Amino acid sequence: MKIINQLGIIMGFWIAGDFLSRLIASIIQIPSAIMGMVLFAIALTIGIIKEHQVKEISDLLLNNISFFFVPASVGILAISGMTANTMFKVIAITIVSTLLTMFVTMWVTHALIKRKKKRI
Repeated sequence: MKIINQLGIIMGFWIAGDFLSRLIASIIQIPSAIMGMVLFAIALTIGIIKEHQVKEISDLLLNNISFFFVPASVGILAISGMTANTMFKVIAITIVSTLLTMFVTMWVTHALIKRKKKRI
């Protein structure tokens, strides 16, 4: 029951984001999911919602986040009609960019740790 209540809190912010998004649609177009996340972040920041009130459902959703990307990825591949050659290029770019990101992150972290040790 606790998880259902927590999911209700998150869905409530999504619905509020949808309402607000429709309300300001004539001024600016913001997707309702983004608006809901902004409202949720503001509620967490100012203390309307406490972290413990949504911890279990948040952990569940974050631990299974890759599952939510599978339908979107398959849909993109099906709609785009990628050939094997194009698919190889996409996979190669993904691997290279991931390794590059990891290397840059490692280098920056190492530099920051070194800099912090010099201060002490």
